[in-house]
Amino acid sequence: MSTHAPHIEILLATYNGERYLREQIDSILAQDYPTLRILASDDGSSDHTLEILSKYADQFPSKIRLMEKQGPMGSAKANYLRLMKEATAGYICFADQDDVWLPNKVSASMRAMEDLEAQHGTSQPLLVFTDLRVVDEQLKTINRSMWRELDIDPRSVHRLKQLIGRSVVTGCTAMINRPMLELARQMPEEATMHDRWIGLLAAALGAAAIVPEQTVLYRQHDSNVVGAVRPDGSAAGIAYRAARRDGRRAERLRSERQAEALLKLHSSILPERNVILLRAYLRSGRSESALERVATALQYGFSRGNLLKDLLTLFDLALSRSDEHSEG
Repeated sequence: MSTHAPHIEILLATYNGERYLREQIDSILAQDYPTLRILASDDGSSDHTLEILSKYADQFPSKIRLMEKQGPMGSAKANYLRLMKEATAGYICFADQDDVWLPNKVSASMRAMEDLEAQHGTSQPLLVFTDLRVVDEQLKTINRSMWRELDIDPRSVHRLKQLIGRSVVTGCTAMINRPMLELARQMPEEATMHDRWIGLLAAALGAAAIVPEQTVLYRQHDSNVVGAVRPDGSAAGIAYRAARRDGRRAERLRSERQAEALLKLHSSILPERNVILLRAYLRSGRSESALERVATALQYGFSRGNLLKDLLTLFDLALSRSDEHSEG
């Protein structure tokens, strides 16, 4: 690939990541794409993470820039938002501190981005994302495809009615263009996470391309902030299902708040059909009529990914309004 390829900035958010951070940075530096650099921000680590980042920045000054230390931000979302506000490149990727990127991760995403730009133009907010291979602490494969293992349909990113209530984009696989960055860094408090917000923006205001290959070794370990847990018959699987049952209404409320924030921020530029869809989603959770809640969900085809989840959602909507369970 030519050294005149567009510059890509890798946003690396860290917090107490000394255990695996070197492997991740090395895998980024080993990419077969020539013109990339890492922008790193640490969220007040108490281990040797900051020292590791500083040493890499000193060793590779043209490849790695470490943002100045500041007070703890308290969440990965806030750390990524800080990075997004500082980013200057035309294309952006996001990196977790404990994964390993396969050598063609960036180049495969860039080829998909170029195809997407050929279709939609360079002024549209665009997103590219890929599948992941789930591995253990020693990078041994647990599941070859995270999408297949967790029954994720990435095509939902093209259908806002299927994406409002769930997420299919894993941030560490994502690449966005500059217009998407400008849009996404207006991220509201109601956004649950940067990757979910970006996926929603792509479905509502831009476009996305899916790379159907695993480009990231997604490491599972006991310190993961977010993990890939299979709801099987094990004790962990049973606990997972119980937690999901307990959290369904809370998750619904979060997704409604996110949809409401999208309307407030961008109603002036949203296509009318998407304004109608977002308002219908809010009505399907908040109408005083149980019949209207269920009928609206069925009419617009809101989906959580499979028949069982959809039936559970309809059951919840029939029983009560989502805002009856809000805090305060």
